[in-house]
Amino acid sequence: MNLFLKPLNDVNDVTWSIVWCMIILLVGVGYYIYTIMNTSYQEMGNGSNDSTEQEELLQLSSSRD
Repeated sequence: MNLFLKPLNDVNDVTWSIVWCMIILLVGVGYYIYTIMNTSYQEMGNGSNDSTEQEELLQLSSSRD
């Protein structure tokens, strides 16, 4: 059992596996947030010229009622 659950030599020592897992997690979350923000800015830039087309589609659907 000591092969899997090796006791720490010093109880106050830093557990580096947890530190590395947290760093990897924070890098992943940062990349994910960057991707979402970048995609939203691209969509806002592309959608600004299509506002009249969207308004026409909304008016067509409301006139059928």
